[in-house]
Amino acid sequence: MAFWSVGSTEPKRQFRWTFTLGTGLAGATIQTYFVKTVKKPAFTVSSIPHQFVAHTFNYPGRLTWTPVDVTFVDPVDPDTSTILANIVADSGYSIPATEEIALRSMSKGAFIANVGTPTIQQIDADGVPIETWTLYNTFVTSLDFGSLDYAADELVIVSMQLTYDFATLNGTSVPSSLQA
Repeated sequence: MAFWSVGSTEPKRQFRWTFTLGTGLAGATIQTYFVKTVKKPAFTVSSIPHQFVAHTFNYPGRLTWTPVDVTFVDPVDPDTSTILANIVADSGYSIPATEEIALRSMSKGAFIANVGTPTIQQIDADGVPIETWTLYNTFVTSLDFGSLDYAADELVIVSMQLTYDFATLNGTSVPSSLQA
């Protein structure tokens, strides 16, 4: 008997979710309905081989979280491209027009303050959260403002990649010093 034939069990659905990006220092938010796709967090664990006589035994090494990819529809108002570009600018990036500006650098702390603590929530048919991923110490590692084509009638899509130190699922134990 398949699990979906049991009335009390329902599979999670790919189209029922929300993504929230922090408001950041500028206070501009991207509405959840402008988010087209989001990749859920994932991680890999390295393997460390240990040789003992004629045998090799493997032990778990470091756990590394993989970046999360997010795509947005880019409306005219509010302008998603401008909001995302401002997150990067408010995190310390400036066009190096002078030597003084060229010597400045972006900081992780400024990115964290601007990106906030993003969350991905899967919801049920009634809109009630059933799974919540929270990304900590997040910063933008890639921002692609899309492409234009006279022959296309499609929406402009903005792609962003977020790198983070770790993620929690459903509020698993996180030290209070790391919580936003």
